[in-house]
This record gives sequence, structure tokens and C-alpha cells, in this order.
Amino acid sequence: MKAAAIYVPAQDWDAVDALPQAWGQPPTGWRYAKRLVLENETPHERRSEPVEIDVDFPDRQITDLAREVRVARVDGDAGPITEVPSQVYSIAREDEILRCRLFFLADVLAQSATTYLVLYGNPGAPELDYDTDLAVSGEGYALEVENGHYRAVLGEMNGNWKDHYSKTGPAELVNRHGHGVEGTIHWGPDWSDERVGRYRLTNWDGPPMFDYDVIRGPVCVRIRRWGHPILSLGPQVGRPHKVMATVTYSFWAGQPYVIMESNLEVLEDVRFRDCRNDEFVIGEDLAERAWMGADGEIGFGSRGWKSEDPRWMTHFNRETGEGFGSVHLEFENTNPNWPQPSHAGFSHTGTWVRYPVQHAAMRAGDHVYEKNAYVLHRFEEGGEHAGLADLVGHQQRLLHPVTQGEAPPAPRTVTLDNVMDALRATNEFELYVQGSPWGSGQLSFLDIGVVREVAVDGNDVRVDIVMPYAGRETWYSWFSDGIEEQIRGHLRDVGNVEVRLVREPKWTPQQMSDRARRTIGTAADV
Repeated sequence: MKAAAIYVPAQDWDAVDALPQAWGQPPTGWRYAKRLVLENETPHERRSEPVEIDVDFPDRQITDLAREVRVARVDGDAGPITEVPSQVYSIAREDEILRCRLFFLADVLAQSATTYLVLYGNPGAPELDYDTDLAVSGEGYALEVENGHYRAVLGEMNGNWKDHYSKTGPAELVNRHGHGVEGTIHWGPDWSDERVGRYRLTNWDGPPMFDYDVIRGPVCVRIRRWGHPILSLGPQVGRPHKVMATVTYSFWAGQPYVIMESNLEVLEDVRFRDCRNDEFVIGEDLAERAWMGADGEIGFGSRGWKSEDPRWMTHFNRETGEGFGSVHLEFENTNPNWPQPSHAGFSHTGTWVRYPVQHAAMRAGDHVYEKNAYVLHRFEEGGEHAGLADLVGHQQRLLHPVTQGEAPPAPRTVTLDNVMDALRATNEFELYVQGSPWGSGQLSFLDIGVVREVAVDGNDVRVDIVMPYAGRETWYSWFSDGIEEQIRGHLRDVGNVEVRLVREPKWTPQQMSDRARRTIGTAADV
């Protein structure tokens, strides 16, 4: 799981009774809150925008994370505090920290900021029960998902996106004659061996050809499938073991789009004739084509591109105003010979497809990744952006989501627990955790085990630290200054802060936290 763009660490929390009184009364029964400021620097208002964040909690403050967590919006400087639909998943523990991925729907005015609260610490909290427009039926991966904008059907055999029905017009996006074991509108990703043929995940006819997991909730339904694409003859022939494919669909409450992520991971060296992704076959109900080029120009009609990636493409109907577009959000190909797709374009069959590589040697560890939003939108003859302002608006919101602003908690009293929280905000500047599954949180002095002892006497604090090895002692003053800075920044009425360098007992890797050992590793792991 990729880290979320927004992360709230364990040490950032407020007592609910210490929140500004001007906000009004928060939901009764919750003891703690984490502040989250969401900023919208664009001219596009956000309504029910999906937000996905990673959150850490001190385990001493929470009993049942799945039950207790709530999200609330603070409406302006004077409140009130209003609960919003949220969803918790991917709960885990590391040392004394509980963490989760949290979904919720945010409203943020254009060029503005809104404060949200993550509420927790309520053992008696009732079960979550939110009424949104997101509904799901079916079992396993073979689901039907709908909201106020669409109904999507996933294949019973391979789980690919099979049909899509708009709730605002007559167009039915269906394909009954696609490649593979059942007709689907989404075909990719696939790859072809120069010597053999094309390996498709649409040839899957159910587990154990692939694995899957499903998240179901009132805010998001997410289906992830992964396995080896196979030849039309089945998995027992060819070289399917050389490439792993992963496809994820995310369906959100309140939004007219579906987010699709796909990844082709090369496990063993192999030579590709080509590979294809972002491939949709939707027939001719939406017979006209439009696209936005790399420099922002909008064009109409079928077109192909060489070594260029359009920002979006769409099929639409001038008479009904219906449109279905692919907004390209992220794309990465690690093959150095193909920094841009080989080619991409439309075909007469109602197909859009991208070819990331062609006649290329792919090495173990290479991958081709994409993230796209597939959007139901409106076309308006004579309107802005050549009639495609609705699609352009979705593109701008998706490419420029709300971001995390500064939201420091109120200073707390000097207690041992609060001092330890302040120490969790420290970090060793030469250790940097990239791609952490829990966001941008770095390894603190507590994680690396240099804090030997902490003592609190009234408002005075003493912290004993040991350097990991003798040569690091030259940076003792930097460690000391960082510790004092965090203690004074997180706590109020702090007296004397003494940071002492001790040399016994000596530091060992066993003093690192579980998280640090998993992140860094040790010589004993080799």
C-alpha cells in the first residue's frame, strides 16, 4: 500500500476539552482530537472530495480504533463542529502506536482552508452508521457498485470492469465481445512476448489465477486484484511467471468518477513486443472523440500519438451531452529507453489505448504504473473549453487535490507521557524514510533508541541520550538542541530542560523500535 499524501503523527493530538470554545460542542463522549487543516489553493470549490490519510494514535488513548474514530468538520472560526462520513481500514500496530488508513469526504471552498478533527478515545462509541449514496452488492470481487452518478458492474470471472451505466443519460457502456473469458469495457493491462503472444489478465477465469482483496464501506469501495497475466491457452503454458499485474478500482461516494490504478511488475528478465494499459472498449453509443494535448490544446476526432501522452481523452455524444473520459493522473515506466509511451490513440471500435513500450528488453524490477480517473461528464455545445468545461473542471480538481496545512496542537502540560510525545517529533536528519506505508513520518530519537532515560520533576525535564557510536558524538549538540526545541514547542510552562550525554550502557541495535528495525535492518539480518 502506498503512503497517503496526508499524514497525522501520533504525538499530534489535543484533549477535546482544550479545543477552542468558539467552535461549540463536539460530539459527546470523545476525549481526544487530532487537528487537520485542508487547504484548497485552486479556484475550484470542493464538495464531498475524497480524502485519504494515514493516522497514528498512542495506544494508551484508544481501545477500539475501528469503532471509535470519527471525523468532524469545523465550519469557520466559530464552528459548529459537524460529523462527516468516514471509514477506517488497514489497522496495524507498531510498538506503542496504533495506525490506520482513514477515508472521509471533505468540503473546502475555493482558495480557502477548512479544519477537520479526527476524534477518538471513546470506548462506548456506537458502531459506524452513515447514509451515503454509495452502495455495493455481490460477493467477493464480482460486485455491482453504484452511487448517485452511475452503476458499475465487475466481471464474474476475471473481475475486470464489465459495464458502466450512467444515471444521467441513456448511454450504456458495455462490450459483449471483448478479448478474454468475458466481455469487459476495461481490457488492460497486458503484455506480449516477442516470441509467443499476448498475456492478458482478461483470460483469468477466477481464483486461484489471481488473488484479491476488497474494502467495502460508506465512503469508498476498493477492489484490488493481482496475479500473472496468461495466454489464451491457460496458465500452464508460456512464461506468465515473469510478469505480475495488479489492478485496483476505487469507487467513491458522491463522485462521478472511478479511480483505476494498474501496475505491471517484471519479475524476471523478458523481452516485450509491447504492453498496453488504459485500454477501454465502449462501443459507439458515445461516438465522438476529443482530447487534450500535452500543451493544453483541445482537439476533436480520432487521433494517434507517438511518444506523447495526452492529458485526457473522452468519448462523448453531442446530442445527449453525455461523455466518458480518461483523465491521466500518474504514469511511470522504469525502462530508461521509454520515458514516454511508445504510442497511444483511438480506434474505430470505440477503443482508447496506451502502449508504454515497444520491442523492449524489460529487466527484473522494472514496472509500468498508471493512475487514471474515468469520469462521466457533460458536453455543452458552445460552452467553455470547447464544450468540455465539466471534464476540465474534474481534471483540475483531481490533479490539484486539497493539501495538508499546518495544524499544531495546543501546548500541553509537562507530564512524562507528554514529554515522550514531544520526543516522537524528533528525528535523526541522516535517516529519512521514503515510501513508508504510514506516510511521511520519520524515525524519531525514540525509534532509533538513543533516549536512555527521561525524568520529570515539576516542570523541569531531564533527558539522557547515548550516541549510537563514538563518531556520532560530534553531533551531540544537534541532538540536544532538537530535543529541547520539541519539548518547548509541544509543552507549556516548561522549566529547565537538561539533555545529558551518557556512555553506559552502550547503544545496541536491539534498542531500536520494531519499526526502526523493520525500516533500516541490521547487520544480523544479512
